[in-house]
Amino acid sequence: MAIGSTTVSIYTKVENKWRGVAEIDPPPLSQDFGKKPALLRNIVLVPSSSNVHRYSFSTGQCLGLEGRLEIKVLQRGATFSDMDADDPRKLALNWILNEDGMNLSADSENLNQRYVLALLAFSLDSEAWPHYWTNNATGAEYVYIDWLSDTDECTWLGVRCSEGVVVAIELDDSSLIGTLPPEICTLENLEILDLSSNCLYGTIPSEIGLLSNLMRLDFKDDSLSGFIPDSLFDLKSLVQLDLSYNTNYGGNCTGSNGKIIETTSDGLEGRILEDKIENLHYLMDIDVTDNYFSGTISPKISALKNLERLVVDNNVFKSSIPNEITSLENIRELWLSLNYFTGEIPGNIGNLQNLESFSLWGNEDLTGSLPESLYDLANLEDLNLYRNTFTGSISSKIGRLTKLKQLTLAENKFNGTLPSELGLCENLEFIRIESTDISGTVPSEVCSLTSKHLFSDDVNEEYFKADCLPDDVTHVEFIVCDCCSSCCDHITQQCAILDR
Repeated sequence: MAIGSTTVSIYTKVENKWRGVAEIDPPPLSQDFGKKPALLRNIVLVPSSSNVHRYSFSTGQCLGLEGRLEIKVLQRGATFSDMDADDPRKLALNWILNEDGMNLSADSENLNQRYVLALLAFSLDSEAWPHYWTNNATGAEYVYIDWLSDTDECTWLGVRCSEGVVVAIELDDSSLIGTLPPEICTLENLEILDLSSNCLYGTIPSEIGLLSNLMRLDFKDDSLSGFIPDSLFDLKSLVQLDLSYNTNYGGNCTGSNGKIIETTSDGLEGRILEDKIENLHYLMDIDVTDNYFSGTISPKISALKNLERLVVDNNVFKSSIPNEITSLENIRELWLSLNYFTGEIPGNIGNLQNLESFSLWGNEDLTGSLPESLYDLANLEDLNLYRNTFTGSISSKIGRLTKLKQLTLAENKFNGTLPSELGLCENLEFIRIESTDISGTVPSEVCSLTSKHLFSDDVNEEYFKADCLPDDVTHVEFIVCDCCSSCCDHITQQCAILDR
């Protein structure tokens, strides 16, 4: 073979067909052309074709279509030659090479992202996804553009692009079934990944941390399990993180082929609110409800100055509530229920002037009296302290909480009487004070709320519940209430709905 300015193409067999995979530059004169690099063994050199990439002896890289995908997209050292025929990565390659009407070449700008989207389709059983939706108001049906169609991938269901580059995948409640491939990380411009309310199982791949532009990550109501990867804390652009409701006991899904897939999950694990959380300083919304997250809330939570919502209900956190949480001045919802938090409510809780909903129910070891600053939460609408061991009386300052709609103090050790100033909270719709030591008589000012919002058309609604049922021992009510909808026996805690 002549050595000079001549170029030749490299062809190899793919699915029993010869296919061009690269074009090579002439080797340097010092190169012994008869000794092929290992990458070039068992291939054929034929005259040059314009539809292939170049091979450079100086770099030793062969970047044909397959080679480009192996180097630029595949993760964890994977190669197509080592994959089984039914591997989703291999199926996606076969679709790109032999079925896709786009007929992409190795130098197509959208090759990588189209391949990754095809991989998602094969990994998550796209044949089970919806093909149309119905407008309930008009009855009109609209056909979705299916994935793995010959159209531009930016038109596929749930895909959004900017200048031809994928920036969002929103496939919530779309019947996805399968595991998330690590190759998703190569969609480096991705800003939104929403795969919530699907049958997504397995673990979150560690490569997720490479999505440096990601702003919203939503895996709510899936069946993911295992420890969250440390790389999650590398997502420094993240604004919203929703990993809630990944516990799935005895659940399963049915694939498009009729196969039943077991997706039982105890939820995601790890110490998600410890020191590394400070890296995610743009976060505005964290929801990890109903998982198996543990550990503490780090004082470094104070770095999340933009945080508006922190919801960690039903996990296994075990610590005190750090005082630093009171520096989150933008927070509107703070839900720490059904965990193992201990100690007292931070004394400076009143600093959270934007707080609208505060829920601590079901921690049991939270104790102490309510801090005076709690009554400074002028925007508070929902206060839920159910089933803890709080003590002390309810201050007359509660009348300052004029926006309060729901007040749940039940199953605590509160004592004293219900202050008449509670009647100033004219927006109240729901009060529960049963199974406490609050006694005396419910003030008429509080009962007057039943002519405003404290009522329900549902006769079974327990909108005002107290220990106002005569007990079996003294036959006397623990608290006298002429306006309660439901009364309980203070000793036995048996309750009855009243017909008033």
